[in-house]
Amino acid sequence: MRKLHKTAAIALAASTMTVATPASAAIFEYVMSDGDILTIDTETQTGTWTGDDMDVTFTSPDFANFQGGDSPSFSYTLTDMTGTRTIRGTDYTPTRENGDRFHPWMMKTTSDGRINLWSWWGDPVVAGDYVRGIADYRVVDVPAPGIVGLLALALAALGFGRRRRKIKGAAAA
Repeated sequence: MRKLHKTAAIALAASTMTVATPASAAIFEYVMSDGDILTIDTETQTGTWTGDDMDVTFTSPDFANFQGGDSPSFSYTLTDMTGTRTIRGTDYTPTRENGDRFHPWMMKTTSDGRINLWSWWGDPVVAGDYVRGIADYRVVDVPAPGIVGLLALALAALGFGRRRRKIKGAAAA
C-alpha cells in the first residue's frame, strides 16, 4: 500500500510540474563593437546596456519574443528606460520630449546590422540615438522551473530512501 501512495504522489508531482512549467527562457548577451555589453532577458522582459559611456536599463514586453542570433532583426518600443549616457564627461538621462515633439524610446536593428538604442539624451537634448555594431554574442539558458522541481523531488526521494535504510538497520540491531 505504501508503494502505491509513493507512486501516486510522484506521478501527481510530475504531472503538476509538467502542466505548470513554462518554456525555459534565455538571456542573450551581446558584446558590441566598442566593448559595451547588451543583455536582453526574455523572462523578465528587461535589458541592460553597459559600457564606458553607457549604463542604462530598459523594459519591453516585446523582449518575451526576442529570438537572438548573431544578426538579429527587430524593432521594439521600450516602456521604460533609466540610467545614464556619458557625453564628453557629463552624464545625461534618456528623455522622451523636446519641446512639443514626442520621441518614443526604441531598440531596433539597422539595415547594416547594428543595434540602435533610439532616444534623446538630456534635457535640453544634447545627443540622439546610440548605435553600435555587434562583435559577438552568446545565449545563457535559464532552466524551466520544472527542472528545478524534478531535481528537488529526486533529492527528496534519495533522502527518504536513506532514512528508510537507517530505520531498517536500527531495527535489525
